[in-house]
Amino acid sequence: MKIVITGFANTMSKPQRIAGYVYLPFHIFVIPLFLGMLAMYLPGGLNDATLNIILYGTGLAFCLICMWKYLRSAFDTLLDNLAVNISALCFGYVINILLSYLATGVLFAIMGDQITNPNNAEVINLASESPRVVIAIAVFIAPIVEEILFRGVIFGSLQQKHRRLAFFVSIALFAFYHVWQYALGSMDVIVLWYMISYIPAGYALAWVYEKTNSIWVPIFLHMLNNGISLLFLS
Repeated sequence: MKIVITGFANTMSKPQRIAGYVYLPFHIFVIPLFLGMLAMYLPGGLNDATLNIILYGTGLAFCLICMWKYLRSAFDTLLDNLAVNISALCFGYVINILLSYLATGVLFAIMGDQITNPNNAEVINLASESPRVVIAIAVFIAPIVEEILFRGVIFGSLQQKHRRLAFFVSIALFAFYHVWQYALGSMDVIVLWYMISYIPAGYALAWVYEKTNSIWVPIFLHMLNNGISLLFLS
């Protein structure tokens, strides 16, 4: 039977939401800090590729174990409304591109022509050393983990209570997640201005999730964004 989406409905169960909120601070703060300490104190340390494999491998394991039924249900919704979902994905990509030009202009006005996103710089360095690892994580694994956490858990649980708050919190945490380690490592709060770079994607991803009611649409949009960005960065 074909399902017709008439409005956003959070299909993530309460136990899944609780598990997501429990794991979220581990993924954003605890695991990266722990891995950073290991890299400093272990003989020989850990390279960036290994650190990312551990972080996102742990996240993927969590998503497959705790969120499998949520993913399976969302895949049915994806297929039952395929034409609408593909249209939403395409429109979401256009929204991201247009807002990205605006965000770049704002960053240029704030920081001048010395704009060097530290996260992008790390991706470029890692891609030169371990291209297969970067492709696997950035294009396939990270979109699944990040969309389940930032859109599925955060946006999904807040949207029907306070829609604007859902957008704000999910976008802000998504942006903060991508830059806070660099701000801490350099002890420079100015680095946090690069959060602006992630606002367009954060908004577009939340928008397509709200419009399609399937977490797979923002996952595929995230994969598309990262894949094309990786090509340009390379």
